[in-house]
Amino acid sequence: MSYRRFGRARSLRSDRASVQARARSLRSDRAPARSRSLRSDRVSTRARSLRSDRAEWTFGRYVAIEPWLELGRYVATERSTCSVAV
Repeated sequence: MSYRRFGRARSLRSDRASVQARARSLRSDRAPARSRSLRSDRVSTRARSLRSDRAEWTFGRYVAIEPWLELGRYVATERSTCSVAV
């Protein structure tokens, strides 16, 4: 089935597909920003609480926590400012 819109004949299927594509692009633009900010807030809060009572050194992507007491225990980090407990 087709209908006229703005002087051109278009099918309902192609119109529906373009609406769905626009909705997908809007969702994908908004969702990652929100999830990234929530995750980074949690990670930085946890990292701050870990840092407050432990000594640590940053080596590239890994942080050694109390190396003289707990040899071999490392925490992987995404950035040097954030650490995640294992």
